[in-house]
Amino acid sequence: MSTSTIERQTTERPTSTWTCPNCRTETDTARKRCTDCKTSRY
Repeated sequence: MSTSTIERQTTERPTSTWTCPNCRTETDTARKRCTDCKTSRY
């Protein structure tokens, strides 16, 4: 019987992003506003 180790990714990168319609900057889905131009995603 073999034992396998599952590696967890501990990176701080978001799992998904949305693209700002104003400046086309990618922002993580946890944020509701663009980090660059402060446009709301809704």
